[in-house]
Amino acid sequence: MQRVLEALHQGDYDTAFETLVRTLTFAQGEAAKEASLLLAEAYTLYGEGGLEGAYRALEEGREAYPDLEVHPRYRALLAELRALEGASEGEVKSLLIENDDPQAQYHQAQALLYLGLPEEALGVLERFLFAEEGTAPLALPDFLAWRAHALQGKAYERLGQPREAALAYRKAAQGAMGLERYWNLLDAAAMFVEAGEGEEALEVLAEARENLSDPGLGAPVSPESLIKDPEDAATQAYLEARAHLLLGNPNRALEAIAQALELEKQGAEPAHGTPLVQGQALMQLGQYQAAIEAFREAASRAEDTDRTYALHELGVALLESGDAAEAETYLREVVRDPDYGYLGEAWGDLAETLYRQSRYDEARQAAEQAIALEALSAGHLILGHLAYDLLNLEEALEHYQIAAQEAPEGSRDWVSANEMVVDVLAQMGFARPQEIVARAEALMPFLADSDEWRDTLQGYVERARAMLGGRTLN
Repeated sequence: MQRVLEALHQGDYDTAFETLVRTLTFAQGEAAKEASLLLAEAYTLYGEGGLEGAYRALEEGREAYPDLEVHPRYRALLAELRALEGASEGEVKSLLIENDDPQAQYHQAQALLYLGLPEEALGVLERFLFAEEGTAPLALPDFLAWRAHALQGKAYERLGQPREAALAYRKAAQGAMGLERYWNLLDAAAMFVEAGEGEEALEVLAEARENLSDPGLGAPVSPESLIKDPEDAATQAYLEARAHLLLGNPNRALEAIAQALELEKQGAEPAHGTPLVQGQALMQLGQYQAAIEAFREAASRAEDTDRTYALHELGVALLESGDAAEAETYLREVVRDPDYGYLGEAWGDLAETLYRQSRYDEARQAAEQAIALEALSAGHLILGHLAYDLLNLEEALEHYQIAAQEAPEGSRDWVSANEMVVDVLAQMGFARPQEIVARAEALMPFLADSDEWRDTLQGYVERARAMLGGRTLN
């Protein structure tokens, strides 16, 4: 079986299947039993496309060796196949038995993941991925060893733990070969992006490029041809763009996304994420009209909640461009999607559109809805504006302070809230000059040289320092 295991690990599936079929034809006893199980395992690598072959291999093995049906791996494989077909949790779990066969445990974990039970799948995987102190980990054949880490990555991904998923996919890539290594690196990069770790994502993408050009991968397809594959190249360019956005490099992001858009013209599947990231980069550069067109294209390509997200971005871009009325149209569509994950933020943005249109009662209601949905910074910012306009400065200050505290540092809401805290304190007679200086100095790195707030804040700082007797903060 060693030749088969090596072929499976190297991705040489033709050799593996040919050898297994020949073994089943001529071998007897334990060798034939093992061949039938291994053939079924090989078929499971194809997911739904391997169902028929896997069932056939198990059935032929059981007919020749009736005692095979009590073998832990046979039952685990059968459980995986049934779970993949959509069988109930009870039916699948009835096939799972306690055992110390690492291959059986791998297929049990896969079955649990198909059932939508990622935490239970991780529990099984830990039995052979993380051995107890003083004991050796259970050994899997190479073709399953890296897949166990990939399975771990999928489980973490479904649990919303992107960093852990990224590390697992990267570990899988270390054991995989050829395209599978490359794909695991792309998965790792995608999860690093989701975790907000742009540097790590770019590092993994660079590793993916190096692997494709490495002739020692044992890939069944020449690395030179893989580099030119438009689908893989477009995915890589898209991830590079997202990573650069995280790092505050919008021009680099636009360069990468331009490559992705060109690759779509060359045959890669058009994705809504490509113009979406293009629009986000353009927003960082203050090119609102171009961003609006990119977000419109993203919305036209997207479906369901992905479309809602694109519409939300479109509404914000219109708001930033000064078209509050059209922004309201799209944001009202966004807040009607009960499955959207950023409803609170959308209500906050809608509140701003209404405020800018002087529809103050509606703006207050939308802001309160944002707060109810835990978008505290967006909601309190608008309530602060409403109180400020009525010269209720104490109330305005309270709202602005909450908004500044709740918003991520450097975000649009954080900057606006802190600007208004400083302004209100100034309007109240510079009652807390130390706070004025501290907040203004914290704001400066986030303001463009052309931002009119820079001069205003500088004036406030000079006055506050004069009140402090010229002292500066440590």
